[in-house]
Amino acid sequence: MKEPIRIPISKRKTLAAFVGSLAFVIAGVFFISRPMLFIRSDDPTMIRIIGYICTAFFGLCAILLFLKLRDKKEGLIIDAEGITDNSSGIAAGRILWKDVRSIRVEEAAGQQFIMMEVKDPLLYLRQQKNPVKKRAMELNYQLYKTPVGITANFLTVKTEQLLQLLQTAFKDARSA
Repeated sequence: MKEPIRIPISKRKTLAAFVGSLAFVIAGVFFISRPMLFIRSDDPTMIRIIGYICTAFFGLCAILLFLKLRDKKEGLIIDAEGITDNSSGIAAGRILWKDVRSIRVEEAAGQQFIMMEVKDPLLYLRQQKNPVKKRAMELNYQLYKTPVGITANFLTVKTEQLLQLLQTAFKDARSA
């Protein structure tokens, strides 16, 4: 691979997700402040709990998406040595081909993720300093046996294209 492949973040997809997150935050606020609009019983406790959870979760998503909208970095860079992942709020950062064992696709909640099985998963977990990202990577490790997952959701390519690019670069790196 001579020139690195640079895949930008899709501002359109990211903006749409940001607006969707804000809509859920607003709905959560209404669940908290006006629960009787959404239930028929006299006890608004459950709807308020849902409102707090909705507001907290989608509020965090909105913050991460807002930061991603302002981020000028490429979403993903594929080069001869590995990849630099900045594709999501919990991106793994730099992943070297020499550390990669295999690449596969997993599906969760109707979304596809490209999982990169690495030789030393704990090394990638230790390198992550952000506690939120680290926890998300730990969950990936528990569920998929690797902490490194890449989503094309916010990139300008589809999952199938990205998988093909990654597999080709991985194969080239192994044969070099």
